[in-house]
Amino acid sequence: MNKFLAIIFTFLVYGTIQSQFLWTSQKDVITIPFELTHNLMIVDVKFNETALKMILDTGASKKLIFSIPENDSLVINEVDKITVSGAGTNEAIEGYLSKNNKFQIKEYIAHNFEAIFVTNHDISIVNKLGVPVNGILGNSFFSNHLVEIDYEKKKLIIYENREKKYKKIKKIYKQVDLEIIGNKPYVFLQTKIENKDYKLKLLFDTGLGDGLWLFENDSIQCNKNFFVDVLGRGFSGDVEGKKSRVSQVVFENNTLKNALVAYPEKTFFGQKRIFKDRNGSLGGEIIKRFNWILDYENQKFYFKKNDFFDLPFEYNMAGIEVQHSGAQWMKGEAIANYSNSSITSQEFIFDNTNIKFNYQYELKPIFEIYAVRDNSAAARAGLQIGDKIIKLNNKEAYKLSLESISNLFHTQDKKKIKITIERKGKQLDFEFQLEKIL
Repeated sequence: MNKFLAIIFTFLVYGTIQSQFLWTSQKDVITIPFELTHNLMIVDVKFNETALKMILDTGASKKLIFSIPENDSLVINEVDKITVSGAGTNEAIEGYLSKNNKFQIKEYIAHNFEAIFVTNHDISIVNKLGVPVNGILGNSFFSNHLVEIDYEKKKLIIYENREKKYKKIKKIYKQVDLEIIGNKPYVFLQTKIENKDYKLKLLFDTGLGDGLWLFENDSIQCNKNFFVDVLGRGFSGDVEGKKSRVSQVVFENNTLKNALVAYPEKTFFGQKRIFKDRNGSLGGEIIKRFNWILDYENQKFYFKKNDFFDLPFEYNMAGIEVQHSGAQWMKGEAIANYSNSSITSQEFIFDNTNIKFNYQYELKPIFEIYAVRDNSAAARAGLQIGDKIIKLNNKEAYKLSLESISNLFHTQDKKKIKITIERKGKQLDFEFQLEKIL
């Protein structure tokens, strides 16, 4: 399993159009840095001058905003109530469509930007990512100009002059077969499952943290070596499915060996056309192993291997998933302010009544176990959903990040894990070893 549970925002919205991004820079390139967190690209944007952070998602055709920064306000224009159908449920979800907004990423601006607001449903992913995220930015971002994704340098480069860039592309990059259906890109790759070869049509999905999702059918079946796990989260809650490996994934003559693959339960997607349109999704864990040039207008993608290509495919060997569960004020070190004290050349002599101590308080995260895999090492040790983590391998949990905790569970087989948790007001100590089963 990749270090992050996939967040799924497959949704249908009726009566919306694509927002057009315009070039306002005096230069012929616009460079946009991004944060790569759990294989997801997060960029800084402005929505009607309010600063937001959004995930760049080639697998989404729309723009979704699901949270607003604390202690801030957000101006939205021309609001209409709409129906949103989300993955994981057949029920309609109430949302709001806002039109004619200003949306800006550096000098790349849309003045007629449309966004969908869903604020009364538990789809916020901050607690799963460990970093602030306000929404999803879909394919309209990529559609107007040539876009380069450099995963090594963590930057996007948008080109105004396609022909100028094409001269360099053909010397360095390889072209990949591509189809664009409903503003979404689909690529083709080969894989081997149980010594049987498959040619797969996959959604090119930078909004999926995992590397490869496949939909089981009469032809494609998970092999016998798998475990059932929480794969992601949609509108209706956690997504379960099988986690396994495939002997190889061949992408335009580039072979990735022993790659992880997930098979989500069909019930998660309801009766949608998703299984008829494709065999699955190609996600960030594989996509990040290449640098990309995306040309939506000419329906061509270009790629080259980068330094991430040979990284091993790792998964959570502990069997517990951890999330942010609020925050608490923690007392820091005391800072003493001294006044009217006598001083000698040898030592400080204080009148205690003149010493004032100032304590610095900081808001620190609370980490909570929200999923425990059946028969995993952590489950057998006795850990439960709802346990709050106090210490992890003798380190105070509040001093850690969510990503560092996840990294620990992805290290090596047989690694010893010591964990102190709080359960019903009591602190309990547990110990187990990471267990490689795939």
